Amino acid sequence: MKAHIEFYFDFVCPLCFLATKPLREVMKEQKAEIEWKPFELWPEPAQQMEQIKDFLERPWNQSIAPLAQQLHVEINMPESPPVPRTHLAHEGFHFAKKHGQESAYVDAVFKAYWEDEKDISQTEVLAEIADSLHLDQEIFIRILKDRTFEQVHKDSLVHAYENAHVTKVPTLKIGSRVFQGFASKETIEKELLHERSAKDREK
Repeated sequence: MKAHIEFYFDFVCPLCFLATKPLREVMKEQKAEIEWKPFELWPEPAQQMEQIKDFLERPWNQSIAPLAQQLHVEINMPESPPVPRTHLAHEGFHFAKKHGQESAYVDAVFKAYWEDEKDISQTEVLAEIADSLHLDQEIFIRILKDRTFEQVHKDSLVHAYENAHVTKVPTLKIGSRVFQGFASKETIEKELLHERSAKDREK
């Protein structure tokens, strides 16, 4: 039986992007499955963050950049204000999920923002990502313009905010244990071992 990990994330969260590295490694080595759970740091109508440097400059230098270097992950502080809204990127995620491409889509959107410094609030940027994953680009553009997955995404946010009581990302849930912030590969592996042991005792 595969281990199950829930990962709450937003695309404009740098620690979420970095946290996918150990998650991927554990998923590959232990055949664990990740359930991606959308979250918005600045959902409408919350005021949009005008300058990412306003809140990231100090933690970037003190923790984010050193952690990225340690993980051998390329990451760039986006220079184009304001911080993009992510509801369309998440609605695109639900479309990708419907076609079994949610994991690849998450990786591609993170890469577009944190490596290539693209504006992921723009339909054309997201459509390029969809096309790279061999999703129907024309249909993808239409579902974003029609807001086909708007309610699905809103329901996922209600789950995150009200049912799972997630207040910050990244948040990782393994069994009944919840980890807020970046979780190392060793932390994830240790908790998966604990979870498997608990299930074996229940048998």
